[in-house]
Amino acid sequence: MRFRSCILSLLACVGFVGASTTASAAELVIGDPKVYQVGQNAFPFSSLPAYYGYPSTRYQQIYAASAFGGPIDIRKLVFYATSNTQAPIPDSTIQLFLSVTDRGVNEISYRPFDDNPGADTRLFATLGSGLSLTNTELVIGGIPFYYDPARGNLLLDLRVSGATAGQSGPFFAEVVGDGSSPMPFSRWHDFGIGFDNRGLVTGFRSNVTEPGTLALLGLGFAGLILSRRRKAA
Repeated sequence: MRFRSCILSLLACVGFVGASTTASAAELVIGDPKVYQVGQNAFPFSSLPAYYGYPSTRYQQIYAASAFGGPIDIRKLVFYATSNTQAPIPDSTIQLFLSVTDRGVNEISYRPFDDNPGADTRLFATLGSGLSLTNTELVIGGIPFYYDPARGNLLLDLRVSGATAGQSGPFFAEVVGDGSSPMPFSRWHDFGIGFDNRGLVTGFRSNVTEPGTLALLGLGFAGLILSRRRKAA
């Protein structure tokens, strides 16, 4: 009897401990190079404002809800460097905000920036100096943002301030559409030209529960219930 009780307790422990270690990161890439022809751009993280001597800039990118397969708990944003990858991101303060907006792709440009974010705008991350790439990726972790595409499109609002002049950093993958097919995003910024049908290739990472995790959780709960029933009897 004591042996069976120990086994049941062990099953419960194995289930719960194992389940806590098998969560993995899922990544959705919008602007996937396998689908779109990809170019490169250093804006807004590198060339502007630092290289051209501007101390600040604002950049917005809207992502079509149709590009997401369903709700996602966004925990990391990823941008993919294509050249000059050994260079650090120029020193500055970078704030990233996320929100759900009723604006459409190619509908955010030539408007006041503050008119584009949705009512649920939230600070995702604030970055300081000393940023560098992980291999060829700029990975930005932040406060988890739950995005449900059924509510509207997703808006990234990126604000750069205090940039040091004369620095240039990595170039990042971007997609420029030719108008022949719908684009998954568009952008709007306070410098230069070229806003519609283009934007930075972006990865969205979230934690997902693997099938093995669910099985271990079930095993753990079953062992716990049986153990309690044995004690009650």
